[in-house]
Amino acid sequence: MEAPYLDGYEIRRLLGAGGCGSVFLAADGDGGLFAVKIFDGMAVQRSLLARMTARLGEGGWPDGVMPVVHADFDSRPALRVTPWLAAGSPDADEIPADLSLQSSLGEHPGEKSWPLVRALARALAGMHERRVAHGNLKPGNVFLSETGGVLLTDWTLGNMPGVGRFDFTDAVLYQAPEQLRDPSGYADEAGYKWDVFAFGTLAYRILTGNFPRCHETFSLVAPEPGEIRRTGIHADYSKIAENLWEQPDVGWPDEPKNELEAGFRKWISTCLELDSLRRPATMLEVVAGFDAVEKEVAAGHERERLLDQRRRAERRAWRAFFAAGIFAAATLVLGSLWQLASSQLQREKTERKTEKETLTHKAEVAVAARAVTEAEAQGAKLTLEYEKEVATNRLVASRTIGDHLFKWAMEKGNRQLPPLDGREQRLKRLENYFKDFLTRTATLGALDDLRAQARLQLAEIALSTGETAEAGRLLDEALAAWDGKPMDGDLKMRIATDKMRLGLLRQADGDPATVATFQDVRKALAEVPEADADIDRLRQLTAILDFKEAKLLTSGGKDGKALEQLLNATETLNDLVAERPDSAVLRSELAACYLSSASILEGMGLLGDAREARAEAMKKLVEMLKKTPDDFRLRLELAGCYGSMAETAVLAGDISGADGLSKEAMKLLEKLAAEQPDNSEVATRMAAQLGLAAGLLRDRGQGAEALKAFDQGIRMLEGARAAKPGDMMVAYRLSLLWWQKGRTLGTSGKRDEEIRLLTDARLLLTTLEGTSTSSGGGPPAEQIQRSTAYLLGDLGHVLQLSKQIDDARKAFTGAHEYWKLLLASRKGSEEYIEGEAWCRQRIEELK
Repeated sequence: MEAPYLDGYEIRRLLGAGGCGSVFLAADGDGGLFAVKIFDGMAVQRSLLARMTARLGEGGWPDGVMPVVHADFDSRPALRVTPWLAAGSPDADEIPADLSLQSSLGEHPGEKSWPLVRALARALAGMHERRVAHGNLKPGNVFLSETGGVLLTDWTLGNMPGVGRFDFTDAVLYQAPEQLRDPSGYADEAGYKWDVFAFGTLAYRILTGNFPRCHETFSLVAPEPGEIRRTGIHADYSKIAENLWEQPDVGWPDEPKNELEAGFRKWISTCLELDSLRRPATMLEVVAGFDAVEKEVAAGHERERLLDQRRRAERRAWRAFFAAGIFAAATLVLGSLWQLASSQLQREKTERKTEKETLTHKAEVAVAARAVTEAEAQGAKLTLEYEKEVATNRLVASRTIGDHLFKWAMEKGNRQLPPLDGREQRLKRLENYFKDFLTRTATLGALDDLRAQARLQLAEIALSTGETAEAGRLLDEALAAWDGKPMDGDLKMRIATDKMRLGLLRQADGDPATVATFQDVRKALAEVPEADADIDRLRQLTAILDFKEAKLLTSGGKDGKALEQLLNATETLNDLVAERPDSAVLRSELAACYLSSASILEGMGLLGDAREARAEAMKKLVEMLKKTPDDFRLRLELAGCYGSMAETAVLAGDISGADGLSKEAMKLLEKLAAEQPDNSEVATRMAAQLGLAAGLLRDRGQGAEALKAFDQGIRMLEGARAAKPGDMMVAYRLSLLWWQKGRTLGTSGKRDEEIRLLTDARLLLTTLEGTSTSSGGGPPAEQIQRSTAYLLGDLGHVLQLSKQIDDARKAFTGAHEYWKLLLASRKGSEEYIEGEAWCRQRIEELK
C-alpha cells in the first residue's frame, strides 16, 4: 500500500496490514515515533469509532488503554495516530517480539499469567467505567509494558454494527455467541457482557494454554505465538456460536493451588457463561469480585495467624504452670522445717499461758460483747440494702413494663403483640399523661431519667401522628434531656430509628432540612454498638437510608451518586432477604430499590441495564404475590414493571417484546380496574399502555385503530384528572397522549388539529414544570423539561410545514433554550448535545 501523507508527520515505513487497514511507522518534527493506522472505509463504522474514542479520551485516558494522539475519522481515508511502544531502533525490519500478548502467548501459563489476567481485567473495567465496550478483544490487541501492565487498542473494530466488510480475525474465537449471531447488539449496550465473555476466554487461555471450548478447532485457525494473523480463512459465525452452545460446561485441567486461585477461577467460569443473563454485567463487577476474593482470603490468613498466636500463648501458660508446681513443692519442704522450729517455740509459750489467762479474761468478755453489737448492726444494714434493692428492681421492672405497653399502644401491628383498636384516641391519652407527668415532676431531680424517657415518648407520639414540626421540636428536647446520661445499645437504636422516621416525614413534606436530618441519621446509626444491636435491623435501616437519600440525589440531578447509593442498598437488602426469605417487608424494600435504580438507568440512557433492574424487581414482586396473591398494591407495582419494560423496549427498538410486555401489563391493570374503578393510579397506567399500543398500531399503518386507542386513554386520564386535579402524574401522561394523538393526526394531513393538540400539551407541561417538586408525586423537573424540548421541536416542524414561519421560529427557539438548560445540568450528555445542535440548525435555516 502506498504510504499516505499526514500533515506534521514523516511516514517512515509500513509496519503491517490487517482486516481493518494498514499500520505505518511515522515521526513528528521533534523525532518522536508514532504508529499511524489507516482504516479501510468498508471495514469500520466511522461514527461509532469516533464516538467511543471521544468517550475514552474525555478527561484523560484510562489506565490500561492505548491513548490516541490524533484521529480523523471523517477524512478519506480515516486514520488514527497512537504512540510507538517498541524499544530499539525504529529502522528495524520487524516489530520487536515482546510488543503484544500475541507475540508472548508461548510464555503462558507461567509466573506472570495471573498478574497479566488481573491487569487485563482492570483495563477493561476502566473502559466500561467510561461507558465504552471494547468488542474486539484478542491477544494481538493487548500490548504489554515492561512493568507487567497492559494497553488495549483497536476497540469497536471488526465484528461491529454497520461494518460493510468483515474478514476473519482470531477475535471471533473470543467472542460471545450473541455477538457472533448479531453484532448490532453493541448499540443496545450488550457489548459490556461481550467483553466479559471475551475476557473469560482470553484469561482461560493465558492460564491453561487452551481455549475453554472448541479447543481442537480454534487452535487450528488461531495464529501461532509470534504471528499476527492467519489469512485465507472463511468462517460461518452462526455455526461457531452453535458449536459453543454444544459445550455448555467449562472445566479446569487441574486443581487450584490455593484458596485465592480457586476464588479467581470461580469468577472466570462465571464470565464464560453462554447465557448472557448469568454473566456479570460489566468488568467493573468482575474486578470487584476479584478484590472481594482477595480480601476474604487475606482475612482467613489473619484469623489463622491469630489462632497460631493463641496456641503459642497457651503453650507458654502451660510451661508457667509447670514451673509454679515446682515452686510449690519447694515451698512445702521449707514449710515443714519452719513447723519444726515453731513447735519448739510453742512449748515455751505454753509455759507462760497460765500467767496471761487471768489478765485477758476481762478483755475477751469485752471483745465478745462488741462482736455481738457489730453483728446486729451488720444485719440491720443488710436488711436495709436488700429492701432498697427490691424497691429498685421493682421500679426498673415497672419502667420496663410501662415502656413495653407504650410501644404496644404506639404500634399499629407489632409482630410480638396483638393489635389494639382506637389508636388515635389512645395516642391522645398517652400524650396528655406524659405532659401531666412532666408538669408534676418538674422539681424532682431524682426523676430526671424518667422525665427524659417521657420526653422521648412524647416525640414518638408526634412522629406517629405525622406532626413533622412538633415531632422535630420534641425530639430535640428529648435528646437534650438525655445528654450526658448513659445510653445502652437499645436506646441508641431507638433514637436512630426515631431520627429516621423524622427524616421520612420531612422528605414527604419536601422540607429542605431533610438532607441534614438524613446525615444525622447516618451518624446515629454508626454510633449503635453492633454487640448490643439487632444487626439485621441495623443493616436494614442503613439500606433504607441509602434508598431515601438516593431519591434526594436524583431530584438534584446527581444520578451517578444516587445509583451508587441504590446499589449499596440493593446489595444489603439482597443479603437480608437471603437470610430471612420469609420477610415480605424486606422483599418490598428490595423491589422498590430495583425500580428506583431502573428509573435512574433509563435517565442515563442505559436501557439494557434498566430493563434488567426492572426484571429483578418483577421477580421479587412475583415471589411476594405467591404468599399474598390478592395484594392490590403488589399487583399494581408488577403491572407498572411490565409497563415500564414495554416502554423501554420501544426505545430500544424491540417492538415484539414491547407488545408482549404491554399486553401483560394490561391484563393485570384490567383486573385491578374492575376491583377499584375509581383508582386514578390504575387509570394512569392503563392510559399509558393504551398510548403505547396506539403508537405501535400507528407504526404498523393502522391509523384508525391507533386514534381509537388514543381517545380511550385520553378519556380515562381526563376522568382521573377531574377526580384528582392535583395529581401531576395524571396530567403528565395526559399531555403525552395529546402529543402522540396530534402526531398521528398530522400524518393523515390534519395539521390544524395536530397544532392544537401539541399546543395544549405544551401548555400543560409548562404548568407542570412550574409546580414540580422533588416530593410532589409527579415526574422530575428534568424529565418534564426534556419532554417539553422534544415537543417544541415537533411543534416547530409542523408549523414550518404549515408555512407559519414566525411561530415555527419561536417554537424552535424555545426548544433550543430547553436543550441548553438541560445540557448545563448534565454536561456531556450525547442526547442533549444532539438536541441542542438540531434546534440550532433549524433556527439557522429559518433566518
